[in-house]
Amino acid sequence: MDLMNYTAAEQKQVLSAGQVQSLDILALTNQELEDFMVNEYLENPLLERAEQRENDLMTSIEKFSESDAGTSYADQHPGNPDDREHFEQEFSARSGDPVKELLLGQLNWKDYSQKQMKMMSYLVDCLDEKGFFTHDSGELSAESGYPKEELDQCLAILRELEPAGIFAPNLAECLIRQLEAKDLAEETLCVLLRDYLTELVSGQIGTISRSLGISTIRVKEYIHLIGSLNPRPLMDVQSEESSYVVPDIIVSRPGGKWTVEINDQWMGEYRFSDYYIHMMKDATDPELTAYFKERLERARFVFGCVEQRRKTITRIMEAILVRQEDYFIHRDSLKPMGMEDIAADLRVSVSTVSRAVRGKYVQYKKTEPLEALFT
Repeated sequence: MDLMNYTAAEQKQVLSAGQVQSLDILALTNQELEDFMVNEYLENPLLERAEQRENDLMTSIEKFSESDAGTSYADQHPGNPDDREHFEQEFSARSGDPVKELLLGQLNWKDYSQKQMKMMSYLVDCLDEKGFFTHDSGELSAESGYPKEELDQCLAILRELEPAGIFAPNLAECLIRQLEAKDLAEETLCVLLRDYLTELVSGQIGTISRSLGISTIRVKEYIHLIGSLNPRPLMDVQSEESSYVVPDIIVSRPGGKWTVEINDQWMGEYRFSDYYIHMMKDATDPELTAYFKERLERARFVFGCVEQRRKTITRIMEAILVRQEDYFIHRDSLKPMGMEDIAADLRVSVSTVSRAVRGKYVQYKKTEPLEALFT
């Protein structure tokens, strides 16, 4: 094979690989697409998250770091442990106290006196709704009559319980204790959480990078790791997880006209980093220039695939509405419709339609699988 034919074959192969990945992106659900984009963001220094959405990875951290003050758990479950004559019988019932069941149930009662168990029950009542312990033990001693030293001893015991981070005094310490439990508490990461939490929440990656003397890629990796932690240890205890399915597509009919919306407002919004674009333009090292060029092309390719995915899914849903309008408006029976019909309407392949609808949900009056609309 001569050089010209080899180059043409190589270009065709690269194009085919790009087409395959484009189809793979089309097949992703919104949640899978967000996970995919997070990975791209972590690996590509030319990408950044828009400031207004920079913290989407850490929405829960921002929400629960607004204030160390909160409603005490005792406010929701009033009662003084000194008033409980039969503490063991009361605790064994556990009917309305899942937090005490979770925490005190981890203790071996034979190792502690009844007074210690009462003190620990009292301390559990002092947790706020996040699972943080923000009180001064001296003040609690004066209020409860329990000796401060004994309260501190009980508090040290409770801080060793699961979930990791319970009884932490604030968000930063809560997250650090979870990292310690996973043996991931690097010194720089702990400094970031203790001293730069405000900058972290507001997405000031450049500021953190310069202050700590680490790369922005490393900061992004730290953000991704922090985003996997639980900023609210009691979250899973106080409320049952919902089985609600988040729709990928939301259909509405204002003024009798169909509107199709891709439900991705909650996802991160990505753009090119001005800082690294300028660095790329000023780079004189050939290897660095080549690296930046490759990363730029990759980002452009991904952005193009994501936009094409949005357009394709929207067009397919609009075509479905044309054929199944009575079903959506009156909940009549579905009309005969196969994926090949939609493919013919839009002049695309059946495999494109199949990938676009696979695993996705549409919401109009109710949420249902997109695939279920095909007969």
